[in-house]
Amino acid sequence: MTFSEIIKFIRKQLGITQEQLAHELNVSFSTINRWENGHRVPKKLAIVCLIEFCKNNNVDISVISELEKL
Repeated sequence: MTFSEIIKFIRKQLGITQEQLAHELNVSFSTINRWENGHRVPKKLAIVCLIEFCKNNNVDISVISELEKL
């Protein structure tokens, strides 16, 4: 699973928009959009924040495991 697929999966599972996810992670909408479209890959700190967000919001554990491998 690519990072862009993971981001899309997380949003779909939680039923939130790119804008809402950006707000939750304290990043810009354009950052989320670039991640989802495969134009950028986040830095390690952003991945750590995303993992914490997923754990706090009961995202599927297999997705969290994929994130931890990055």
